[in-house]
Amino acid sequence: MGLVLLLTVAGCTRTSEGEGVSEAASRELAAIVATCAAAQGPVDTMRTTSAYWEPFEAGATFRAGDWVRTGPGAFVRIELRGGGRIELEELTVVVVERPAPEEGGGSVVTLESGSTWGVLAEDAQRSGPLVLRGDDGRQVTLTAGAHTGPTEFRVTRTPRGMRLSVSRGRLVLSEGGNRRTLDAGGWLDVSRGLEDSEPDGPPFPASLSPGVDARIAWSPELRIPLTWKALDGAKGYQVQVARDLGFTRRVIDMRVEEPGFMFIPPEPGMFAWRVAAVDASGQPGESGFARRIFVDRKRPRAMLVAPRDGYETPDATAAEEIVFAWQSTGGAPRYRLVVARDRELRHPVLVREGSPQQVVLPGLAPGEYYWGVYVAEDPPVPLFQKARKLVVPETSVAPAAVAR
Repeated sequence: MGLVLLLTVAGCTRTSEGEGVSEAASRELAAIVATCAAAQGPVDTMRTTSAYWEPFEAGATFRAGDWVRTGPGAFVRIELRGGGRIELEELTVVVVERPAPEEGGGSVVTLESGSTWGVLAEDAQRSGPLVLRGDDGRQVTLTAGAHTGPTEFRVTRTPRGMRLSVSRGRLVLSEGGNRRTLDAGGWLDVSRGLEDSEPDGPPFPASLSPGVDARIAWSPELRIPLTWKALDGAKGYQVQVARDLGFTRRVIDMRVEEPGFMFIPPEPGMFAWRVAAVDASGQPGESGFARRIFVDRKRPRAMLVAPRDGYETPDATAAEEIVFAWQSTGGAPRYRLVVARDRELRHPVLVREGSPQQVVLPGLAPGEYYWGVYVAEDPPVPLFQKARKLVVPETSVAPAAVAR
């Protein structure tokens, strides 16, 4: 009987220990509010249990109260508990937390300095909302409004507060009984909540050209026209060009009257540009989203982005929507996408010409293809060194196709 009692007690002890370990693991998982999806350059975190900054890499997890900072030229993409994500630009500091227990899951982000981009899908709040904490503990909840595709926004710390601006989609803001909606191009200072927050100026203009991440060959006579969409009521525009995305090393900061500016690069390298509208009182509003220009010493010849070389679609059905994308060459050129059966692209089965930097094809018949993009000049200028291969496999039931 004593032996049986001893074994029973030991079994209960092991069961209790196992349950304790399981509960501890569950608590540890529940404490995670964000995960580092990508990191580049000098990035550090200061844990709630530590008084020192320490470096981290992609895959690191964050718990309530952890700080994250980026150094010069650094970048961090953080996946949030609620399903959205934020991307920290260089020289940015944030604190990630979780809402109070009564508010459920989700993530609370406090932007101490710098600037961060955010992306929210319509179903991003499956585990709770994304909340911005402003001054005096004011909390503004962000929800993606009805829109095709994700909502993209930016939060920037300024000497006057914390600006929230939307570049794509619609963002619904709520704080207690207050509720506001921001559409693309709109912005708001949310550092003091929503009750008295009003835009301090006009919306920001949409950039037109050069395209996103344009690559342009350097020459001493190079002139790059920067253009943006004109805004009704704007009395002018404030144009800034810098050597960094934080605009701390500016080479141009001037006011113009027309929606355009001729930029003369002083040397090869990377430049970022943005523009803000000036109101009737002479005050600039929120700057538009920055675009990068890469001025290369030699004419770039490897500018294709997607699909990658050798890409094979999962099946013919997936080929109904293949996105072909490439980098901009600057200015406002017309591009010519060529899809052919041969590697030299001499016998095209499909040609698309236009000004956008991407084309979505409605479908390709099963088979092996090669593709490339040209600037539609005379003669055409290729944006590639060799054509990329694309494979659409055979299936038992193939959809209607545009190329055979």
